[in-house]
Amino acid sequence: MRLLTTLESLYEEALADGIAVTNFPMPQTVAAAVEIDGKYYVAIDKTRLESSIEEAECLAHELGHCHTMSFYRPGERNRTRLEKRAEEWAILRLIPPKRFYHALKKGCREVWELAEELGTSYRFAEKVARYYQRKLYPNAIT
Repeated sequence: MRLLTTLESLYEEALADGIAVTNFPMPQTVAAAVEIDGKYYVAIDKTRLESSIEEAECLAHELGHCHTMSFYRPGERNRTRLEKRAEEWAILRLIPPKRFYHALKKGCREVWELAEELGTSYRFAEKVARYYQRKLYPNAIT
């Protein structure tokens, strides 16, 4: 039996949770998550992503919107709070505290080292580092 990749496990998780995920071309954004009549839908424009790593990070973020019910409503003024909740969910799903701790224990101190060790994009590794620096390890990465 082969192990699922992170991306495959995210798609399996979405399916198990009843979240429909589809590839959909969008001119102004890479992805979006919506709730309609109590059901969740995620659209991702895969043509705008460069790798399966980016796709996994994007999907995790959109699933974060679904799992934290952080959807934009008409007239929504505080999108930052909703984005933060979705991003935190994605970080914890893809890089749980133990995994981050082990990367630090292996000597990762620079963002590029974290990205390489954790198998993420540089941009996502920056978010992970900021999150854990703020929440768990204030002196770990500067």
